[in-house]
Amino acid sequence: MESETSKIQILEKRLVKLERQNRRVKWMGILFIVLAVAVVCMGQTRPKNRLIEGEKFVLKDISGTRRAELVMEPGGPGLVLYDADGNRIGRFGGTGEGNGAGLSLQGASGASKVTLISLTDGPHMLMFDSRGKFRSELGATVKGPYLFLHDDSEKVRVALAVDGDSPKLQISDKDGYTAVMGSNSLTTAATNEVQRTSAASLLMFGKQREIIWRAP
Repeated sequence: MESETSKIQILEKRLVKLERQNRRVKWMGILFIVLAVAVVCMGQTRPKNRLIEGEKFVLKDISGTRRAELVMEPGGPGLVLYDADGNRIGRFGGTGEGNGAGLSLQGASGASKVTLISLTDGPHMLMFDSRGKFRSELGATVKGPYLFLHDDSEKVRVALAVDGDSPKLQISDKDGYTAVMGSNSLTTAATNEVQRTSAASLLMFGKQREIIWRAP
């Protein structure tokens, strides 16, 4: 009996030991699951850097009308704006000329109204009338600032410019007559000598660019 009793006691001790081991394994499994869930949650809340590629991205309003596009055009990348009727009314982006960039405001017909361009030689602003005709230009280059006014055929009729330290105002008509007030370069036909007039001078030229009057 004693031997049987001792055997039973040994088995009881083994069962108790196994039960304790099973409990430890269960707790370790639960702890592992909790840690795994925590890692997954942390991964979902962490911000991710995403790369989106494409040739055109369209922005629509609540009614589904196209209002803006980020698009690659022949002139370079640009942000194009549309009105509520779907008409193109503006663009900001590359100009296709080197590293230049431009801003263009357009009418409902698509014709340009105001264009601002930044080129390597400086900024230029172009303005158009209601028919889309080029009527004036304002700029600031390395040589100096200038203002051009165009007639209905888009030819320059009035030019105001500062070339270095030399200001000049030039007025021309469609018949070829020109008046220049300010600093101007004149070349003597006989000697090819170049003479620079002062800002107080006034020159008038005929159709063949001959001087018909000057003061002083």
